Amino acid sequence: MTSEVDTLAAVSYWDDNEINRIYEKYVDTIYRVCYMLLKSEHEAEDVCQNVFIKLINSDKQFESDEHIKAWLILCAKNESKNLLKHWWRSKKVSVESIAEISVEDKYNDDETLKLVLSLPDRFKIPVYLYYYEGYSTDEIATILKINPSTVRGQLKTGREKLKVMLKDGENNV
Repeated sequence: MTSEVDTLAAVSYWDDNEINRIYEKYVDTIYRVCYMLLKSEHEAEDVCQNVFIKLINSDKQFESDEHIKAWLILCAKNESKNLLKHWWRSKKVSVESIAEISVEDKYNDDETLKLVLSLPDRFKIPVYLYYYEGYSTDEIATILKINPSTVRGQLKTGREKLKVMLKDGENNV
């Protein structure tokens, strides 16, 4: 009985209008972070939904919208990585691979984003947050819970890898 009361208290912490505002403001960013890690439209949607459910059930006090955004991104990253660990994920065949349908088609105008999404996770996330979401290296370090110097190193390596990929693309054209 206590858990029901606790759950109701946590849910009642958030006003419906506030949840809708936060959802509308950040759903695209959270979805892109999930998709960037999972490479599956349906799994990204599921994880994105779970992240917002966690927010609703949370009684965490946030200092600002940026604090909420950082918390949502970190939660999305962790939820996505947890999903990647499940044994059943490697045993299934995705509809996307059969039908060759990809969410990346939505981003055909931006070939660079495709290249960023193809980077290894340790470089992809900092590069995406820095260039596409506008975070500083210190903010990224806080979100990912790593040192700012590590973020700068990952950005440098990520940029170098992107340069190589861009040069290879020009040679193939």
